[in-house]
Amino acid sequence: MDTENIKLAIEQAIALYEQDRLNEAKHALLNIQSQHPDIPYVLHLLALIALKTKRPIEAVLHLEKAVIAEPKSPDLYALLGAAYMQTDRLEAAANAYQKAAFLDPKVAEIQYNMGNTMSALYRWHEAIKFYQRAVELQPNFSAAYFNLGTAFKGAKRLNKSIAAYRKVLTLDPKDMIALCNIGKLLLEQNKPEEAVATLRSAIAQKPDNADLHFNLGNALKALKQRSDAIASYQKALQINPEHAFSAAHLLELMEHIADWSDMEDLRHKVEASTKTALQTGDKMPVTCFAQITRCDDPAKNFVIAKAHCREITAKIPSLNTKFPKDNKRSPDSKITIGYLSNDFFDHATAHLMLGLFGLHNREDFNIFTFSHGTNDNSQYRAKIIEDSDKFFDISEASDQEAAKRIYDSGVDILIDLKGHTQYNRLQIFAFRPAPLQVAYLGFPGTTGADFMDYILTDKIVSPEDHAAFFSEKIVYLPHCYQVNNNKQEISDAPIARADFGLPENGFIFSSFNNTYKIEPVMFDVWMNLLKKIPNSVLWLVKRNDLTECNLKNEANARGVDGDRLIFAEHMPKEEHLARSQLVDLALDTRICGGHTTTSDALWSGVPVVVLQGNHFASRVSSSILAAIGLPELVTRSLEDYETLCLKLQQNPDELKALKAKLAQNRLTEPLFDTPRFTKNLESAFHQMWKNYLSGNQPSRIDVIEK
Repeated sequence: MDTENIKLAIEQAIALYEQDRLNEAKHALLNIQSQHPDIPYVLHLLALIALKTKRPIEAVLHLEKAVIAEPKSPDLYALLGAAYMQTDRLEAAANAYQKAAFLDPKVAEIQYNMGNTMSALYRWHEAIKFYQRAVELQPNFSAAYFNLGTAFKGAKRLNKSIAAYRKVLTLDPKDMIALCNIGKLLLEQNKPEEAVATLRSAIAQKPDNADLHFNLGNALKALKQRSDAIASYQKALQINPEHAFSAAHLLELMEHIADWSDMEDLRHKVEASTKTALQTGDKMPVTCFAQITRCDDPAKNFVIAKAHCREITAKIPSLNTKFPKDNKRSPDSKITIGYLSNDFFDHATAHLMLGLFGLHNREDFNIFTFSHGTNDNSQYRAKIIEDSDKFFDISEASDQEAAKRIYDSGVDILIDLKGHTQYNRLQIFAFRPAPLQVAYLGFPGTTGADFMDYILTDKIVSPEDHAAFFSEKIVYLPHCYQVNNNKQEISDAPIARADFGLPENGFIFSSFNNTYKIEPVMFDVWMNLLKKIPNSVLWLVKRNDLTECNLKNEANARGVDGDRLIFAEHMPKEEHLARSQLVDLALDTRICGGHTTTSDALWSGVPVVVLQGNHFASRVSSSILAAIGLPELVTRSLEDYETLCLKLQQNPDELKALKAKLAQNRLTEPLFDTPRFTKNLESAFHQMWKNYLSGNQPSRIDVIEK
């Protein structure tokens, strides 16, 4: 085929392509290629047809030949980059776009696509530079500004992210996604009032957008405007009955305010959407924490935890994120422990751990703490900083930046104190910045993550036959896994029942657990106790007026005067512990029992009746009681639970003896022996590290107390 005929054949193929007669165009081009295999334009057209017919691998093959034949064509390299992106060859795409940008640095679209590649690799700072070049070259490039906002968010530059999205709105005032993103970012910055105003503005323009109503619900919930938040979630579900996240958030909010009306229907909806997400691989609507508070089946909870961690690891780039491990360290070197948490302030985690950091043996260990939470200037934060060899505030660092700081600090064993709880930073662990990574304390269950090596637990909360439901290798501590602070102060200011609206002569039950842990089935038992014991009351934590009203109504519905429920206002910890001493008997919850709440009651000298369940979260109180020598307070059925409570109330001498035993055991048994716990924990660290230095894979560890 001579040059003139080639030209004519290409023109005919172009005409067929433009008429969308792709098979005919492809056949014509292949006919040309059979005689002239390396004509760049033919290869270019074949690649376009392959991409249009969703065959990106075929497009790559054509384009790789084309750029060899015509190595100075930015268009060919740009198209090759797009083809690589569609085949998930991100590094190859980056190289192709870089060559295109080098050949023609003035094309905004190439810079934009390079930014997209960097974003796909989660290399946010590089993505930002390319998007900024794109908008410099093309100031009205709305898509580039939008993706610039996403990149700034990934780099934890939230103000700049908002500014980029606002620029999108100046170019396209009807872009509801940009407006919604601004609302979500304002909420993330703890500016819920501004978030509400922004989202309401968006809803005024597009009232039938379920996502906008869902995010408005989140902002209203942050403002504690719970009734309005419920209405927003319900509106989202009215618009889209299959809006799984609205259903899941609505269910959580209803649990938090003890609104049990229509609870079962909503729960079934959330379970169905969760099952669908597991089957399709979509984002999980239910959080791991909400799951363990409703379901005591460790196998089901494990599946959901793994699904959440797959979402995390899917976001981790494969480029520039590998932290090499040095196996040549001397076994005699100090082990550097890094504790990472959001909760190094006046929080339950800090209350439990406060005595631990200073007790660590500095001849064997360096103790570093990494905080990604708020600084409340409390005594708790000050004490943790004081007792740390180094304290790092990584609250404004991106996940990659935080991981690099941890790696550069030389941490050997990195401890996650959050797990799947709110404000966790499990993404940091997914980068594997430390040789060994350990789950502990914050989340009562497995992370489900392949990037966590060990979990610190005990044989009551995690029986040996539950090992299959943990992604981590189990480290069994010899007593209760939960650390406690044996120096925790109890106020000695004089107090009386009348100070808190409690009856002078009645029997005082208490349950200071969070409201979401209270289930109708357990509330039935509590109300049975009040009906059978005249002048008894139930002392609960006051969360808000709505919750108080709902619980009183539920009491009335069960034939108990709602005024027999007394609600305790928030107080500083030492004062709360003091007033807890007025309680006769504490009552634990069921599916998700007490953790800090149970040990607080015992530290105050109050026995706790518990119901042992089938998973970690429902067995913590059992472990706590075993570690203080009071296993007789553990029951295994609702009937036995109620019977034991009645027995202790009806036999004052037995209850008195139990309290005397608790008073003695409090200072002699393992639960509140913080130095003893610290030594056992350090033994676990030594065994983990010795195993690592020996080149062995993580394996189960049973800590034997010395």
